[in-house]
Amino acid sequence: MWEFLERFWWLVFPLAWFIGAGWNSLLNYRRQRATIDLIKSYADAGKEPPAELIRALERPVDEDGAPAGPRQNWGWYQVVLFGALAAGLYYVSSINLFGDDGFNNMLFLASIVLAALALASIVAAVSFRRPKP
Repeated sequence: MWEFLERFWWLVFPLAWFIGAGWNSLLNYRRQRATIDLIKSYADAGKEPPAELIRALERPVDEDGAPAGPRQNWGWYQVVLFGALAAGLYYVSSINLFGDDGFNNMLFLASIVLAALALASIVAAVSFRRPKP
């Protein structure tokens, strides 16, 4: 068991992302479910629900009315982040810092993956169109 954890420690990060995304989806589901229940209570009372409740159901699930953030303003920070990580890992693998060829090859492969993510982020940032209000 310990050997597995020593070899695959990095799986903690995608698993944490997976759990966080699931938690976010659960919270969004509960928020929309509560909005629907509130609209049903207005309908049962024979009253017209407020327009804000109807608009809350019409907007996308992941839009919370917060000021423009990464989803609304797809910036270039991903390009810089992935590019810097790729450059750093490539540099570390090229100077043979750890003295292990297998580990250096793994770092080089990781730098290629991060460079591909940086290129994909460039394409996404250039082609991003801000949604019209």
